[in-house]
Amino acid sequence: MKLPGLFRKERTTIQGADAQDHAERLLAESLRMLGQVCSKVADAIEAQRLARQGYSHNTYLRRMDGTDEDGGGKKE
Repeated sequence: MKLPGLFRKERTTIQGADAQDHAERLLAESLRMLGQVCSKVADAIEAQRLARQGYSHNTYLRRMDGTDEDGGGKKE
């Protein structure tokens, strides 16, 4: 007994699933890459904003509201 249509349908289904899987992986990878680009752009914008306000890139921010100079820890 021959069943030529049975195996032929499976192959096209597998090929279609492989194509969909490939497209979904490509889309997920593209979205991850876009997220990284957006993050780097946001960091650059924030660095420019801080530079305009007088903070350089690798310095710590200091409180200017009158706290003690010893680090602001609790005194016992």
